[in-house]
Amino acid sequence: MNVQQLRYLVAISDSGSVSAAARSLGVTQPVISRSLRAFEVEHGMPVFCLSGRRLVPTAAGKAVVDSARDALAAIDVVGETARAARGKADLVIATTPTNGLLLTTALSDLGRCEPNLEITVCRASDGDDVRRKVQGGEAEIGFAELISTEGDRQLISKPIAEVEVVLVSPIGSDLPEAVSWDDVVTQPLIMPPAGSGRRLLIDGMAATAARTTPQVSIVMEDRGSWIAAAQAGMGSFLSYRCVVVDLERIEIRSFKPAHTPTVGFTHRPGSISRAATQLMDLARGSCGSPSPVPG
Repeated sequence: MNVQQLRYLVAISDSGSVSAAARSLGVTQPVISRSLRAFEVEHGMPVFCLSGRRLVPTAAGKAVVDSARDALAAIDVVGETARAARGKADLVIATTPTNGLLLTTALSDLGRCEPNLEITVCRASDGDDVRRKVQGGEAEIGFAELISTEGDRQLISKPIAEVEVVLVSPIGSDLPEAVSWDDVVTQPLIMPPAGSGRRLLIDGMAATAARTTPQVSIVMEDRGSWIAAAQAGMGSFLSYRCVVVDLERIEIRSFKPAHTPTVGFTHRPGSISRAATQLMDLARGSCGSPSPVPG
C-alpha cells in the first residue's frame, strides 16, 4: 500500500468510476485499475461494487476510503510541519494565465506579509486542468472560474468574486455599445493557441451562440501581449473588466446579456496551510480591483 493508492481510492469513490478518477488525476485508466486490483488482492477484500452504472464503496470499502481521506490529510500536515521545522514554508497555487492576473495584488501582499514564504504559481491550461492539479496534489490550492460541484466531494470551492467578461477592442472598432457573440465573431480576434482550454471554450461558446467559428487575427499565448496587440489595432480579445479597466488606447464593451462568472479557490477536503488561508483572505479584497498588467 502506498500514498498514491490512497489517492486513487478516494478519487474513485468521489467520481464513481475508474475512468472519471483517471481524468480527474491526469493519469491513464489502466494505472488506476491496476492499483485498485493490487490493493484488493493485498487486503483480500473488494473496495467497490457497481450500483447501476456507478462504482460505490462496499460496506467495508467505505471504512477504507474514509481512512484513506484521514491518512492523506495527515500526510499533508506532516509535510507542513516539516517545512515549518526548517524555517521555510511554501505555497503552490494552480491557475490559468488569465485568472492569474486577478491574483497579482493578493500575491504581492502575501509576499510582503510572509517574507519567508516561497510561492510557486503552477500554470494550468484551463479550469479543468487547475482542478486536476489540485486533486493530484501538484498544488495545494487552485484559482479559476468555479463550476457547479454539487455532489462532488473531491474538492472544496471557496467563491471570491464575480467578474465581468468584456470584449477589448482597438480604438474606433465598429461595434455596438454592448455586444453579442454575433458581433464578436465578425471581429478579428486575438486568440490563445489552438487546443488550449481557453481557446476551446471561446470556440465552443461562439459555435453555440453564433453558430460559426471566430475570425482569428493573431495567435498569442502571452496574455500581456494581447493588450499591446489590441492597442496596435491588430484585433479584439476577451478579458475581465477589472484587468483592463484602467488601460489606454482600447475600447471595452460589455456582453448583452452580461457574462459574470464566479472566480474562486479550490482545495482538497481537510485542513489547508495558513499561507493558503491568508491568500484567500487577501484575494477577497483585491480581485475586484485592477491588477497591474503591462500596457
